[in-house]
Amino acid sequence: MSPTHNRLQRLLAKYSNNTQNVSLLTFLTVLLVLFDMQFKRAEALKVTAKMISNHNYPVEEHTVHTPDDYILTVYRIPDSPKLRGAANSTAIARTSKPVVFLQHGILCASDDWILNGPDTSLAYMFADSGYDVWLGNARGNTYSRQHKHKHPDSSDFWNFSWHEIGVYDLASMLDYVLVETNDTALHFVAHSQGTTTFFVLMSTLPWYNEKVKTVHLLAPIAFMRNHSFMLSKLGGLFLGYPSFLSWVLGGMELLPITSMQKLLCEYVCSAESRFRFLCSGILDFLGGWGTRHLNHTLLPHVCETHPAGASTTQIIHYLQLYTSGDFRQYDHGIELNKKYYQQETPPSYNVHEISSCVNMYYSNNDYMSAVEDVEYLATLLPCVELYRIPYDDWNHYDFLWSINVKEVINDRIIDKIARHELQSL
Repeated sequence: MSPTHNRLQRLLAKYSNNTQNVSLLTFLTVLLVLFDMQFKRAEALKVTAKMISNHNYPVEEHTVHTPDDYILTVYRIPDSPKLRGAANSTAIARTSKPVVFLQHGILCASDDWILNGPDTSLAYMFADSGYDVWLGNARGNTYSRQHKHKHPDSSDFWNFSWHEIGVYDLASMLDYVLVETNDTALHFVAHSQGTTTFFVLMSTLPWYNEKVKTVHLLAPIAFMRNHSFMLSKLGGLFLGYPSFLSWVLGGMELLPITSMQKLLCEYVCSAESRFRFLCSGILDFLGGWGTRHLNHTLLPHVCETHPAGASTTQIIHYLQLYTSGDFRQYDHGIELNKKYYQQETPPSYNVHEISSCVNMYYSNNDYMSAVEDVEYLATLLPCVELYRIPYDDWNHYDFLWSINVKEVINDRIIDKIARHELQSL
């Protein structure tokens, strides 16, 4: 335990009865978690498999290798305890179970899909409905910090954006799952950056459209012209275009789980803490203020597993989209663009190449995925169905952790997929 960790523990204990001081100290703790990269990583917080097992669901851990030698961890829930021995199950009746793949957003991981528990989380609900469920993990997060040659402590490891996650990670994970399940296509669900990587893959390598049956994108992000997150507006001024600063800050590890984060969870986000509002406030700040839907009982689990790590280049790439108003590849600057793309500016993603029928779920109060941007994207896609959440305060993280996510999102997705499966029999 570091001296800083010990000092903060003593300060928190000393001022535990003074609301003003604790609020200030908590704010400083949050800043340390966000910006101080020198704290020791907390390696023991890989909880996906443990949580699934604790709920008596079977779980498998699979390893996927990408063409550029990153090593990813993928989890599988092949069955449900609720279906065992059920002779007349209401689940889909097929010898081979239909496959569904879930992909997380930025600074997130496979934990996203199970934190709400077995009755409400989408992964468990799919398993209970008779699906073969797979949970992906992108390079650089808690579960995928390995490479055949590069060490995660080196800058070379972090030299990637969500473009590489799309064309390498997502493609490799989908291929692996289809081989393992001996199937030709699967159902795809993604949140936030997971949707961006879908757009990247399907427009860059359009033959992958044949490998998905239905597509469900929560808080989709491609164009960011109307993006309203305050830090994006500020960051875009300095990092939204090729510069010395973006070159210096690119290719670094961003927000891994640390020992300092464990302190924050223990003292601020726990069920008995008087300052849990600070934890929910962080989610409000990032995803949209004023939501009444967040399941506050999940805050300790969310805190323990998020942020799950990423590359700073992923953030810079998003800031470039915000600044340019286009959905395009990473801008390295004129000279390097000529080298990589044979043109001075990055090529735009040809989203009209996405032949899959895409269901997009979006909301008014989402700072990351603006209504206008989603609806503009829809005009460019050959086949799309929009569902706008009927709550004005629904934010970016309510798609995962709201108290009514089952009724608003999950039941709708499962019903659509079930109808597709019945029609294909």
